[in-house]
Amino acid sequence: MGSPHCYVCYMQVKDRSLLSLSWPLFLTFGIATCQPMMDSWFLARTSEAAAAGVGALGPLLGALFMAITAFSQAGASIASQFLGAERPRQAGTTQTMVLLGSILLGIAFTLIVIPIESNIVSWMGLTGEAAEHACDFLHIVAFGFAFRSLQTTLTALIATHGLTGWNLIGNIITIVSNAIMNIIFLNGYLGFPQMGVKGVALATMLSWLISSAILFAIQRYKVHHKIRGTDFKRSRIILPDWIRIGVPAAVEPVSFQMFQVVLTAIIVHLGITAMTARIFSANFAMLAVILSVGLSSGNQILVAHLVGAHDYGKADRRLHQSLIAGCSSGLIVAVIVAIFGTQLLSFYTNDPEVLRLGKICLWCDVALQPFKAANMTITAALRAAGDSKFPAIIGTAMMWTCGLGTALLLGFTFELGLAGIWLGMAADEFYRSIVNYIRWRTGKWQTSGVV
Repeated sequence: MGSPHCYVCYMQVKDRSLLSLSWPLFLTFGIATCQPMMDSWFLARTSEAAAAGVGALGPLLGALFMAITAFSQAGASIASQFLGAERPRQAGTTQTMVLLGSILLGIAFTLIVIPIESNIVSWMGLTGEAAEHACDFLHIVAFGFAFRSLQTTLTALIATHGLTGWNLIGNIITIVSNAIMNIIFLNGYLGFPQMGVKGVALATMLSWLISSAILFAIQRYKVHHKIRGTDFKRSRIILPDWIRIGVPAAVEPVSFQMFQVVLTAIIVHLGITAMTARIFSANFAMLAVILSVGLSSGNQILVAHLVGAHDYGKADRRLHQSLIAGCSSGLIVAVIVAIFGTQLLSFYTNDPEVLRLGKICLWCDVALQPFKAANMTITAALRAAGDSKFPAIIGTAMMWTCGLGTALLLGFTFELGLAGIWLGMAADEFYRSIVNYIRWRTGKWQTSGVV
């Protein structure tokens, strides 16, 4: 699998601090969040119709990428359990299988999307110039889904080995190259024609390719992973566990993305002012989410290694440490953002009603973020232990019943409008975090591992 020195590194991962693993993940996720925002800025320079058309594809692309991420993290968790159990050969087989599977998954998404791209655009309700721009963008980026899938998987596998800092370096290079290519393709530098939306799409796809190449080199020369012929024969032993953990793991985040789409459609009925305030507020609410994602991802790596080592007591302690860190940091950041809400929102608009509604949303977000951090941390820990079916089934069911019901009750029955819907989202995170924590306390996750 690798050199003795690298093997020793694997054994130290479960003894690493949460912060040492998580701080590069904060920045890595922040950069990943900035890329579509940067693309939107470049598209807006082309035309508002281009920005609107491509922006409308966000929920669809988000659902696809969440499915890819869930499968990648499920495979990475299996590899982590083998590493924690001091079985690096099986971990190497898992990594090979997950890399191959991710490429095939990306190709499958391309083959599904390309023939129906015009239908997808019409399903999103786009017409005219916005629809044309959306089709142009989707047609090009769809050919890069395999690169995006490989990028996501390599990021998860490298993080599994505790090398989260290398992921950060790879992602910084990627976003810089994406920005440079956007400038070149939009302005027609270096002999290229001015390509408009197609140029932004091409820059995005090529940035995924560059990222995959960089991360593959890190996987090869820092992790010392080699693809062996015997891996393909042995992969059939691990494949059932990957499917058992990966498929349910993909259900809940994809369902959550669809849940957000439905809430957005409901908010549309409250008027353009409410919709605008929601979009602007959500952008700043992401500052707290970045911390939660980083901490939950770091905890997921630690728990998977500890479950593989059968050190369940330490895994439980790590979870509770991560809960305290995630909930408190999410609360603190949300409060700071709410306090400076008017100043932050003024970067987008001077409309007094949008500013008023937006600030109310940011204070409602103070109630949401601690429970969101808790839910993400506990769900990630359950998946890391191999118990992904429970949060997928119960979490999804509660989201569409209790969560949606509370949002509608507060928003319309109690006539709280946008604030009520935002508090409904907070209630949804609260319900699911409580149920998932009860599941963790039962200890059934201790029998769900692959080792």
